[in-house]
Amino acid sequence: MSKLPPLRNLRKTTVLVIAVFLGFLIHWILVANWGRETIRDSAEAELSLAQSVVCSHIVNGSPFGVDSVFEEGMRLYYYSTVSSALQLKDDTLMHIWFNGADTVQKLACDIAQDVCLTTIAPAMLKAGEWSVDLVAGRKLLSTRQFVIEPSDR
Repeated sequence: MSKLPPLRNLRKTTVLVIAVFLGFLIHWILVANWGRETIRDSAEAELSLAQSVVCSHIVNGSPFGVDSVFEEGMRLYYYSTVSSALQLKDDTLMHIWFNGADTVQKLACDIAQDVCLTTIAPAMLKAGEWSVDLVAGRKLLSTRQFVIEPSDR
């Protein structure tokens, strides 16, 4: 069996390549382990706990006529799907309807099958920029903005 050549005979580029490869390998292992925690944390993020839409109709328990521009005099619904994790907390879930900066109505959610649904009467809708918030206590979970245009009648 032949002896290994002494290290002083290795070329500098070979040592550099080995060092870069080992650095890459260590970096890859650290990022792979850290990445799993980040993915787990983002899956538990509260952004995925509630999703909402503004719509003009509810058909078979689902939103229909989802849009961001509606006519004055229509009945509108704010439909929010809420995960069971939010339902277990002590905070009351509320839908708050705003016309510009003015609060028009606050309604507590009655949750049925992970859905919170509220409506606003057509007489309360005036032309302008509107928004609806889903809040738990003082924490904003979801918001939707929409515009009410004057009707042509």
